[in-house]
Amino acid sequence: MIDSGNVTELLGRAAARVPGRPALIGPGRDEGVTFTALWDRVARAAAGFRRAGLRPGDRVVCMLPMSADLYTVLLGLLKAGGVAVFVDPWVGIRRIAAFAAFAEPRGFVGIAKSHLLRLLHPPLRGLPVTVTTGRRRGSLPAAVTLGELLAAPDDAPPAARAPDDPALVTFTSGSSGAPKGVNRTHGFLAAQHEALRAEFPHRDEDVDMPMFPVFALNNLALGVTSVIPDMDLRRVNAVDPERILRQMAAHGVTTCTASPPFFNRLVAAIRTAPRKRPALRRVLTGGAPVSDEDLAAWREALPDTEIVVVYGSTEAEPVAHIDAVERLRASAERTEPAPGYCLGRPSPRVAVRIVRISTEPVALGPDGWDAVEVAAGEVGEIAVSGAHVCKDYFRNPAAAGAHKIRDADGTVWHRMGDTAYRDGAGRLWLTGRVHSTVWRMGRPVHPQLVEQAASKAGYPGSAAVGIPDDSLGERVVLVIRSADRSAAAAAQSRLAAMGCPVDEVAPTTAALPMDPRHNAKFDYARLRAMLLQETGISARLRRVFHGGPRPPGAGGRMPAGRGPDAGMRREDKP
Repeated sequence: MIDSGNVTELLGRAAARVPGRPALIGPGRDEGVTFTALWDRVARAAAGFRRAGLRPGDRVVCMLPMSADLYTVLLGLLKAGGVAVFVDPWVGIRRIAAFAAFAEPRGFVGIAKSHLLRLLHPPLRGLPVTVTTGRRRGSLPAAVTLGELLAAPDDAPPAARAPDDPALVTFTSGSSGAPKGVNRTHGFLAAQHEALRAEFPHRDEDVDMPMFPVFALNNLALGVTSVIPDMDLRRVNAVDPERILRQMAAHGVTTCTASPPFFNRLVAAIRTAPRKRPALRRVLTGGAPVSDEDLAAWREALPDTEIVVVYGSTEAEPVAHIDAVERLRASAERTEPAPGYCLGRPSPRVAVRIVRISTEPVALGPDGWDAVEVAAGEVGEIAVSGAHVCKDYFRNPAAAGAHKIRDADGTVWHRMGDTAYRDGAGRLWLTGRVHSTVWRMGRPVHPQLVEQAASKAGYPGSAAVGIPDDSLGERVVLVIRSADRSAAAAAQSRLAAMGCPVDEVAPTTAALPMDPRHNAKFDYARLRAMLLQETGISARLRRVFHGGPRPPGAGGRMPAGRGPDAGMRREDKP
């Protein structure tokens, strides 16, 4: 229970409980800051923001790397009643500026370089509150330095906030229209903290290495030390595993939370030098699907470590999780060539429904959920509700209409955008994304299942996409990594024998485009464009690709069926 409703109370309580414990330890020689020292810095920041004229509810853009400065500013803003606005650095300079201006902020805090962006963008140039973590000369690049902001001590209590008052606004999309800012309220953050604490219990002696900023925030509320990984968070696939392993050994890291590419590189280094194996008791991974092959390799390299796959999103996390042992056992028990990836059972703190696949908004009519839910075992889209599920988006009712469902009692459900089904044990099995579903002859084909089957057939790292086709609606094209043009026929034959609906196989030596955030998921839109240019793709494919609207079946109810192959009739398969 938070007396003021302000989540920064949790850090204050942790500082009182473990005052001398390191809260944050940075890369290199940064020895970090204790919980008491961080709480003092947060209080000073709150006082500084109030002196600068910040009012409760005012939004301030934060462009700082993961560091003690970031959490000082973030929590100082929240303690003063402000709202922190974050723009992911991988979205591009122009979009960063557009998103920041869209938030209509009254302040801007960032490294010196980020202020160049602010000064070059008129809507951000004249903000009344500007702070730089570097030096300043007069009012450039900002009105005050962070040191000046922290000049005066303060013992004022956290500003009272209501559960629905915004705390963080994070922009993580915008490629398909207006910026989509996730509105994380104080109540949401408190509920998420409780969910993470219950789902993934910590030990008093734990030292965590979180790659995701929200997990470091949770550690601060728990009183757990966070070691900030020495890496460029914008280039997860380029992380230096030797550097990370040295950090883990130097600071006694016992737990770690990161995306699959991070652990793939770490495990590759451990397999070549087992003596460098870190003393990890648990790792959590998420942000992208994790293959069974990767999990098996991780278990071999980290035999004494509990490996947990966490499922969730910016709007709702955690939704489900599963231990690697159970996950691999569950996969081995399935008879399908591509059953999907088991996510485990939903968290007891969320309710889950599986609704029909549609790219249109979902509104419940007189028949309620009966009209939109799929039958048990059928593939559909995951929708969740709960205290740690975001209920809306910042100044974007269109996004809320597209991604939220409001039921008869007013409960807001978030559409995850992922397709899945439930097995008889109540576990969720991920089959792909709604937006990448291929509608072949009016029936859905899930690229992730095609890719999983291709991996089993000896073509790992392949990607399946839908290409508009006059007779089929969409053709299923599988892109495989190969320099051998004759490999296409062999791949097609093997997949046909597995009953996998693939109309054409396209070999390529080019790197397949990945998502910019985790570098772990295929960017299907870019891949379609790449197909038009790739040598060896048939002229007919280039001719039929026109990027037009989805076929009529894309917005309707999914055909009846059971399991991950629902909708794939025998006559539909090659």
